[in-house]
Amino acid sequence: MRIVFVFPPFDHKKFEEDIDVVSREFTQPPPLGLAYAAAIAEKSGHDAIIIDANLRPRMSKEDVLAQINEFKPQILSFMLTAYMFQQTLEWIVFLKQKTGLPVLVGNILMELYPKEVFSHREIDFGIIGSAQKPLPALLRALENGGSLEGIKGLCYRENGQLVIQPPDTLREDFDSLPFPARHLLANDRYYTVVSKRKNFTIMMTSKGCVSRCGFCHVKDIPYSARSPVGVADELEECYGRHGIREIEFFDPVFTVNRARVREICLEIRRRGLDISWACRARVDQVDEELLREMKAAGCARIYYGLECGNQAILDKTSKGITLERIREVVRITQNCGILTLGFFLIGAPGETVRTIEETIRFAMSLGLDYAQFHKTVAKPKTLLYDEVMRTTGRDYWGEFVMGTAKEERLPTPWTVVSDGDIEKLTVRAYRRFYFQPSRLWKIFRGIKSFSEFGRYVRSAVGIWRVKSDLHGRRIAP
Repeated sequence: MRIVFVFPPFDHKKFEEDIDVVSREFTQPPPLGLAYAAAIAEKSGHDAIIIDANLRPRMSKEDVLAQINEFKPQILSFMLTAYMFQQTLEWIVFLKQKTGLPVLVGNILMELYPKEVFSHREIDFGIIGSAQKPLPALLRALENGGSLEGIKGLCYRENGQLVIQPPDTLREDFDSLPFPARHLLANDRYYTVVSKRKNFTIMMTSKGCVSRCGFCHVKDIPYSARSPVGVADELEECYGRHGIREIEFFDPVFTVNRARVREICLEIRRRGLDISWACRARVDQVDEELLREMKAAGCARIYYGLECGNQAILDKTSKGITLERIREVVRITQNCGILTLGFFLIGAPGETVRTIEETIRFAMSLGLDYAQFHKTVAKPKTLLYDEVMRTTGRDYWGEFVMGTAKEERLPTPWTVVSDGDIEKLTVRAYRRFYFQPSRLWKIFRGIKSFSEFGRYVRSAVGIWRVKSDLHGRRIAP
């Protein structure tokens, strides 16, 4: 069979944790989930293409339709997320009407809201959990006219009734997955605002997390990791086949298992891979010895989840770290020659305007190379969202997927700070952190290309132009 994986363009949403310019300018990553699915389809003997309409300049529905008609597929596939569901659905409706092809969907939203997803008649098939086994089984059944019964994790309609077949309960062998089908992607067009080398891509070496942070849904995903050799094999393919020279590991936390990190670093050095890479880490899972090994293997940046600059508020996030440890690890990391980026929350549980100001000052005092400030939002399957549902008596995300709720900013019952002030303080945090002459000079001094320069300029202009009455205004505690 011939299958097209479509990644539509996305716009900023009111309920996002990022301000508009950040979601628009800070990153252009490849659709890794679709690349995995395409690789699974190809490994099973099927033909696949990926149409990334989100790449700039963004493609129109008509442009994508023309590519689909040229390829002549038998099925269309889309990746669903809570944030982008309605926008994706618009594309599904349009392409379904124009082609008459069946539509397959997948990703975490199918695990959370399968019935709500299938309330939309344009969707024909859905996969809950990993696509590794159900996708080949579905394509084989469609190709040969076989039965769909018994395909674990598959959702479909039979005689007008929704059939939900539970996924396989066995933990997926991460190393048995094929490498993502990066040959179907424009690897020279992806980047983050802080990436410096081309080609660029993202990569997953583990799933889940062992921490229990209350604002994050990843805590409910069992931790599983690929072998160091398997990771290095994919890195080698990226380097040799796709000309990739910079990679961002998208693991929720890359440094869960220090021995595994060391082995990955040893494999990179043993194979002589000239690749720069970045990862996410916790400050309580690294030490100077590990950081030096990471640097020697090409680690250029580490993104630390630092969250808050007030210890009492930090404790309420269940993060399990201290301000002292944060300061120490940022200093050690930079002494090892690795750039640091800190993730911070604005409007965390128990926050006041005063504690948010403490977080901004704390971020500025650390000497970080970069920072991102996120509005604290209630994502599906988090403790914060449980609190929102108790407070409001409704499941907003289920309603949003159904199409009975409009795009809106969700309540934040865990803080006395208003939505408007959280937005304004987030913008203030970016302006105060980045618009310091010494920091601007440091950033621009490290620029390696015109494209990187352009990304910084667009981001800086966007942050400065955010519509806000912050200038000269004091927000009352």
